[in-house]
Amino acid sequence: MVQSAYLKAGPVRSVRIGFVPLIDAAPLILAQEMGYFRDEGLEVTLCREIGWGNVRDKLAYGSLQASHALMGLPIQLYLSQVFPGVPVTTVMNLGCGGDAITLSERMAFSGVNSAATLAKFIRQSRGQIRPVFAHVFSCSVHHYLLRDWLESGGIRPDEDIRLCVLPPAQMSTQISGGYLDGFCVGEPWNTLTHRAGAGRMVALTADILPRHPDKVLAVNQKWAERESDLLVPMIRAVLRGCRYCADPNHYTEMVRVLSRPKYLNVSHEVLLASLLLDRTFGTKTTVPGFRSQDWEMRSFKETFPSVTHGAWLVNQMIRWGHLPSDVDPWASASACVTTQPYREAASSLQLTCPETDTPPMKLRNSEIFAASVKTTV
Repeated sequence: MVQSAYLKAGPVRSVRIGFVPLIDAAPLILAQEMGYFRDEGLEVTLCREIGWGNVRDKLAYGSLQASHALMGLPIQLYLSQVFPGVPVTTVMNLGCGGDAITLSERMAFSGVNSAATLAKFIRQSRGQIRPVFAHVFSCSVHHYLLRDWLESGGIRPDEDIRLCVLPPAQMSTQISGGYLDGFCVGEPWNTLTHRAGAGRMVALTADILPRHPDKVLAVNQKWAERESDLLVPMIRAVLRGCRYCADPNHYTEMVRVLSRPKYLNVSHEVLLASLLLDRTFGTKTTVPGFRSQDWEMRSFKETFPSVTHGAWLVNQMIRWGHLPSDVDPWASASACVTTQPYREAASSLQLTCPETDTPPMKLRNSEIFAASVKTTV
C-alpha cells in the first residue's frame, strides 16, 4: 500500500465509529480497509449496528464517538424534549441518493407497479385492505420520500396504508415472509429482495428528489469538543474513502470488502448489481428520456454538510404534522451542523466548498429550496 502524504507522527488515537450495513457506509469501511484512518494517526474500530435506534442511543450516550447516521438523527435529538442524551452534530455528508422503493411479489402479481396502481388497488378493496409499508426511522429521508411517492399516486399515507419502522437488513426477510407489502430502504436491500424473487423495485428515490441528501458522519458533541483536534484528520480520511468509492474502477475491490460478514455480509453479485444501478433502470416502464444526463442513482461526491439539507428535512416534518408549525427549520438545522472541520479537511485535499453553510438545494422541475425561497416539496 502506498503511504499517504497525510501520515501523522506521534501516538495513535482511538475512535469508535458505528455503521449500519448499507452501501452508503462504504466510505467509512474503505477508509478503514485502505488504511486512510491509520494514515491520520487514528486507530478506528468500526462497530456494526443493527439499526438507527442503536446508532442514536450509542452516539448520544458516548458508546460511539462517531457514526454513519441518518441526516435527521442529530435534528431529532436536538428537537426532542425527552431524550436525555448528549447532543449529536453532523460534520460531513457521505453522499447523496442511493435508496429505492420495493413492492412485494404479492403486490406485483396483483398488478401494482407504481403509486397510481397501488392507489387503484386500495380503492378496489373498498377499505378492506391497508397495505403495510416499512421505512427505516421516523426522522429518515426515506420516510418523507416514501410519503411523497405515495401522495403522488393519490394515497393518504396516514389513512390508506400502515407505516412501520424496521432496521434495513430486516426488510428483505420481512417482505419474503409476507409481513410487508412494500418498503423504502437504502441499498443493497432492494436489489437483494429483487434478485431473491421476493419483491420488485418500482422507484428510485433519486427520481422522487434528484441528488437528495441521505447519510452523514455524525459525532457525539462532548467528544468533539474534548477531542477537537481529531475531527479534521477523521473527516479527511473519510473524504479519501468517498473519493475511492466514487471511482467505478474500484467497484470490484469495494464488492470484495463490503461482502465480508463483518460488514454487509451480502454476495458479490448483489453488491455489484446495486453499484451498477444507473439511469437505464426501469426505462422499459417509464417515459424514455425522463432522467437528465447528469442523473445519478447515488453519488459519494456530495459531501459538504449543508445546513440547507437539514432545513429542508425539518420543513418536511412540519409539512406532515410531525413538528409544530412554529419550529424554525433554519435555526434547528444550524444547531446540528458543524462545518469548519470539514472546510479545513477539504482544503487540505484541494476540494472546494460552498461559500456559505446554506447553499441552495435543487428540488424537482428546477425549483429551489433556500433561506430566501419558501418552497416545499
